[in-house]
Amino acid sequence: MKSNTLRAHRAPAAAAGTARPRPALRLAAALASLCVLVALAAFAVPAAAAGTRAPAQWTVMVYMDGDQKPGDLYLGRWVTHDIDKELAVVGSNADVQVVTLADRGRYPSKADGSWKGARVFHVTQGMKATAQNAAADWGQIDMGSPQTLIDFVTWARAAYPAKHYALFMWDHGWGWWPGNTMEDDTSNDYMDMDELRDALQTLGGVDMVGWDSCLGQTIEVEAQLRGFAKAVAGSEDSIGYTGFAYDYLLPRLQADPSMNADKLAILAAKSMKWHHDKWTLASSAVALDGHWDAMTYAVSNLGWELAVELPQYRAAFVAARRHAAVPRQTYAENRDLYGAAQALKARVGSSWVKQYCAQVLKAEHKAVLWQWHTKAEGALHGIDIFWPSAPAPPAAGSSFSQWVSFDYYCTQLEFTRMTYWGDFLKAWGG
Repeated sequence: MKSNTLRAHRAPAAAAGTARPRPALRLAAALASLCVLVALAAFAVPAAAAGTRAPAQWTVMVYMDGDQKPGDLYLGRWVTHDIDKELAVVGSNADVQVVTLADRGRYPSKADGSWKGARVFHVTQGMKATAQNAAADWGQIDMGSPQTLIDFVTWARAAYPAKHYALFMWDHGWGWWPGNTMEDDTSNDYMDMDELRDALQTLGGVDMVGWDSCLGQTIEVEAQLRGFAKAVAGSEDSIGYTGFAYDYLLPRLQADPSMNADKLAILAAKSMKWHHDKWTLASSAVALDGHWDAMTYAVSNLGWELAVELPQYRAAFVAARRHAAVPRQTYAENRDLYGAAQALKARVGSSWVKQYCAQVLKAEHKAVLWQWHTKAEGALHGIDIFWPSAPAPPAAGSSFSQWVSFDYYCTQLEFTRMTYWGDFLKAWGG
């Protein structure tokens, strides 16, 4: 399977018998700064195009990390498979250029010549991902380094300029959790979400991001992209080896190269349904726009109120969490955001909680452009949120504590910097 912070926490105190304080100042300030970032984000075509090449409508960039040790989680043999049997089935044309940075590490499969390390390919129709067909040999690079991502996108933009850019992140992934996404065995490194945001900020952003890896559609990961991508496609659960079906989405993009980032995200999410294996059970496309901001604003208000009301309604919160949908293959501490808001609204007597849950539901309905899941998944709606069972942070010495860093969640993620959800989780586990 391709899977498979807030500055100082301040627990809000209840104001007995008085009107609620305005809880969302942190998010309001963050969003004000975000407006400046969006205005400054460089979505324009780079000034220096390669030779006299006319800009395409889209350049599709696939960052393919197959640098793992042989075993159940080894993706090296799928690198050339996806290039040969999906990307190169369609290839590039004047409107849509396709490029990939493909790393097979130290343990390559025998496919396409057993080459090691990383190669850059300009994908043309019918080509094979052999060393001879590579545009460049980048050797043993670190795919977990944000600088490698910066170098690849910079190269692709200069060599194949376009009006719009899509970036697909191809590897194992595990949502916001550090030390799990974009594993590079050779360098013993990963690309954590704070590093990804730093890279996208340096690059000035792209138009659309696709997570060809597990657990891309969590509100925490989306917050890392906000301001540096207009839309995102992926799954709120684990996905199988097939991931995105590039032989489905590329011909449709070439047929309508004028489509915007939202439409491409929908197309990518639909390709997971069209080509899904027994492990890919859900996908969605989400617009990272004002509707997403409204959803996150409402989640912030809800987090504040849940912390305030916790002493009175803890049992109701526990029941709501138990009834909220859980993606069946993923980490059990996640909850479907829409399902969590529905369950809280139905089970908690507080009018404030009901009001903020209603706002979350309304805004998420608009932010999620398209979503799909199998019957086995239950009632999913496209976006996960981290809501662990108490205590949080995890008990010292538990297996949970070895790989889930609550401190990272609270200090390194944009979501917990701009909302009060982390304050609720700290009170929830206190």
